[in-house]
Amino acid sequence: MGGKGSGKGPKKKGGQASRTQQQQQAAARHRSRTAVTGRAQDTQQAAAGPAAQPAPAPAGDRHYLDISAIRIQEWLARTPALKLRRGASVLLSQSTAQETWEKDMPLGMRWNTEAGNVDGVVSLVLDDPGDNGIEDCIRDAARAVTKKLRVAMPQCPVQAVTGTGGSYVAAYAGMAQARRDARFVIDSPPAPAEVILAKPCDQCRAAAAIRPGVVINAGEKPQALCQECDGRLNAAGRSAGKPDQAPLPERRLTAALAVAGMIIGGFPDTFEEMAGAGSDPQPQLALIYADGNKVGAFLSAVAKLPAGRGPAKADIVPALEQAAINAVADAVRNRFAGWARPPVLLHVAGGDDILVSVPAVDAWLFARTLLAAFSTRIDQAARDWPPPVRAKLPSLSAGMVFYHPKAPFSDLVRLAGAQLHEAKHAAEGPAVAFLDLTSDGSLAPEGRKPLPLGYLDRNAIRLGQVEVQIPNSRRETLLAYLRQDATAEFIRRLTDLPNKPLWELAAGSGADAEDVRIALKDDEDRLLEQRRILDVARHWHAEPRTERAEANP
Repeated sequence: MGGKGSGKGPKKKGGQASRTQQQQQAAARHRSRTAVTGRAQDTQQAAAGPAAQPAPAPAGDRHYLDISAIRIQEWLARTPALKLRRGASVLLSQSTAQETWEKDMPLGMRWNTEAGNVDGVVSLVLDDPGDNGIEDCIRDAARAVTKKLRVAMPQCPVQAVTGTGGSYVAAYAGMAQARRDARFVIDSPPAPAEVILAKPCDQCRAAAAIRPGVVINAGEKPQALCQECDGRLNAAGRSAGKPDQAPLPERRLTAALAVAGMIIGGFPDTFEEMAGAGSDPQPQLALIYADGNKVGAFLSAVAKLPAGRGPAKADIVPALEQAAINAVADAVRNRFAGWARPPVLLHVAGGDDILVSVPAVDAWLFARTLLAAFSTRIDQAARDWPPPVRAKLPSLSAGMVFYHPKAPFSDLVRLAGAQLHEAKHAAEGPAVAFLDLTSDGSLAPEGRKPLPLGYLDRNAIRLGQVEVQIPNSRRETLLAYLRQDATAEFIRRLTDLPNKPLWELAAGSGADAEDVRIALKDDEDRLLEQRRILDVARHWHAEPRTERAEANP
């Protein structure tokens, strides 16, 4: 399952480190074996070899074909301008939408309605191969779709994989294994980096500029754009006003909020607008990258159910996807109730894959609500499902990066993906791993562990007390001692003043200064915990904020 980017079954992973790295390594081995070189059009022909042949399907099974844009988060981040990233999202939605392909369906195929509305995946099922035969029909369809995606998105990697089963959910395991084994029907990397002899594109800097004098936002200096960046601007709308169409993730979030009774007037147009919304003490943002835990095991459990037991197989993938977008809407309503223009930018929302930016001061409550709401939503959807399936319901984990609005977005996506990897592998259930570029730099301090959702819930009140009762200057002083490994001075400063919330987090309810000295002396784990608490408290703000009038003109 998943959101934009993976190209796997119901999922499309973009930046999740563990699965993406495995996929990249497998694809590299495959390209090495087949000696695929040159541009993407050549790769389409070379990548379809004997290893990519669809296996014969048992009687009654269907042949499924997913042609997926992969590593979408990184692809979106190629351009620094938010308007062009939103335009890229529109391009992706338009290029992979059901209505687009129903008008131009490859021969012998039909749209796979069991796959949900996963942005970035063209999901097909074999209808009637005719005289071509199953293998040729599937391969020709994969080539036709990839060729069209390549025209719209020359720099976005595309992969196609096939599988068989009585349902899409049943075919998932085989398709996932095919990806791990690099048995792609199509493996089309982006166009190779060019040796730019003329002017490079002012946005992506990776291709030659072909369109000079382009004004992206009113009042800005004209820029020269390459073919793809120019296409992104076309999709975003070339006028100085609003885009012709909002990106699909934003439209889906707006619709989910409306169903819940929250009618909004749009989202911020720039990161600077979002960072300055409300009463933020510092213009900082947070990028939250969330993804489902153990979705494969859940889908496998569903696939094993006998016919007639449990939910319809075709409803499983849409149920997960709807739970994810509803969870984002719940987080927006929880954090920004009453806002006409909530400071949220939803970059990716497909399957259980979420990539969203919010002001730093809102990030912890937003992330906690998002993870908890997903579990609630999927539990509600599965209330009538059999116990063996309910026992394997997936949860959501997240990687979170705090940053200044001017930080390169491509770096943020990579770092958030690495934190997500840590969160998913450190806990059985929902968890958050975080990095604060404004204080940690690009590496988290040694010994910092991801925070399970249960930990955040149990300590939410005390974390709020740390934020409210201990002045920021004092917290920064304590953090400075921990960063310098000056533990003796840290303990002295901590116990010299009545830092009661930190004392109780260190030594238990009702702890006094002496209890804290005894608890922290020569206890590395407790000292690391104090560092983690102070790091969390830098951006912890438990109460929802009120929208400022000037933030909503």
